[in-house]
Parts: sequence; C-alpha cells; structure tokens
Amino acid sequence: MTNIGRRGAIGLIGAAASLAATRAPAATGEADRLRTYMRMRGALDDRLVIGWIDGRYSGIVDGEPTPLYGVVAATFARHRARPGGGFEAVTWELAFFTDLATGKVLSDFRNPYTGETVTVPAGGQPAAKIAFLPDLSLKIMREMPGFAFDHQVLPFVTSGDDLWITEVTRTAAQIPGQPRPFRYNETTILHARRSDLAGPAKRVPCQTTFNGVVSWRPWLMMGDRPGHLLGVGAGVYGAKLEALPPAWLAATRERRPELFKDPAAVLEPLWSKS
Repeated sequence: MTNIGRRGAIGLIGAAASLAATRAPAATGEADRLRTYMRMRGALDDRLVIGWIDGRYSGIVDGEPTPLYGVVAATFARHRARPGGGFEAVTWELAFFTDLATGKVLSDFRNPYTGETVTVPAGGQPAAKIAFLPDLSLKIMREMPGFAFDHQVLPFVTSGDDLWITEVTRTAAQIPGQPRPFRYNETTILHARRSDLAGPAKRVPCQTTFNGVVSWRPWLMMGDRPGHLLGVGAGVYGAKLEALPPAWLAATRERRPELFKDPAAVLEPLWSKS
C-alpha cells in the first residue's frame, strides 16, 4: 500500500464525504432501472453512441485452450423513446479479427487444429432495429426465421461508488451447410460510477467487459470437430471515433473510409423509418 501521508488522508476523507453526498441511490423501480441502463449502454437522447471492444478468442477442445486470434469491434447506435414505453435503437457493428503477435488485421489465418490456411472475413452485424422494453428485455424488430434469441439483464450490483449491470445473451441459428446450429452466447458487464449517475447527464461514462462462448466460426472450416470458441475482451460505451482501437481505425480507413466522414450515415435508412 502506498503511504499517502496525513495531508493525503485528510484529502481522501473530504472527497469521500463529498461523494457520499452526491452518490446516486441504487436503481430499484422498473423506470429507474431502465433509465440507468440506457444512460450506460446508450443514451436518453438520439445522439450517436459509439462503443468498442478489444479482445481475443481461444479454441477450447477437451477443456484445453488454444489462443487463436484477436478481435477489435465497434458498434454505432442511436436511441429514442418509444411511445409505449422503453426505447428503440438502430445499431450496427463492424469487427475485424487480428493477429495475436502483431495486432494487425488478418486476411488469412492458419488454423492450428486443421493445419489449413483459411480466408478471414470482416465480422459484425448489419444495421438492425431493436427495442429495449420497460422490463429491460430486448426485442429484435424484424422476423428472423430459424433464429433463436434470448436476452436477460441480471439484478444490478452496487458497491460504494460502483455499479455493474450484467447482460446475458444467447442465440442460435442454423447456417446452410453446417452440421449443427451456430451458437453465440455472451455475457457482457457494464460498469459506471454512481456519482456520475447522480447527475443530469443523458449518458454517463461506461466501461464494459465481455465473455463469449461461441460455436466454431464457419470460416475456420472445423467441420464437425468437437469444441468451441471462448472470447474475452474489454472496452467502452460512449467513445469518440478517434479513440477506437488503432487496428480497427487502420482497417476501417482502408475498407470503409466513408465512416470517418459521417459515422451515423450507416444507421440512417433504418433510423428514418417510423
């Protein structure tokens, strides 16, 4: 422990007293929980909210992890209140897989399980409209035959000035040519300061971590081999575009340079629809 001295100790006591006076109470009612959640994950207004994750994936076979590749991903979203309660959002994701040694975006990858070199696509999701309902459940606003989706927000956890929200998402989709459904299961933890939440801001600084248990991605060409992927990472909701991971910025300047002129434009077609 660092010796901060008597003057430092007195300063900390004063800061703690000030913090206690401004700390937000734990969100308990449905409306309070929704408002807290939206201020961390999105915003109470329609500003563009950019999030990012920097992580890595390992293969898991018989419980043994094998580091495979990194991932850098960014999400772009806008939110607005729904007439019937809750919020709707339009969101889009662009992700790239990276070399663990160099951090550079991969165009091909030698699969250590098969010995084959495979082509690596850019990842992410097309723009989609979703709804956050008053009970914090999440609804995808279009029919997706053959796609199973479950989303749950766990009870909020607080300690001192810290508040954590855990989201658990489970999906399954049958992909043509694949022997079994592709499953993506993710646990995301959002973190914010209760003192920030005590203020009037329509969104607050929010850090996030994720853990994912994912089927072999089709491009790995694993066929019916047993095992799965394990993903871990950390990032931020509410970032500036220039603060995104360098590997993501470099790849996007090369492949999607229009995003730097107007990053919200990709959302506009769905956002403009009522």
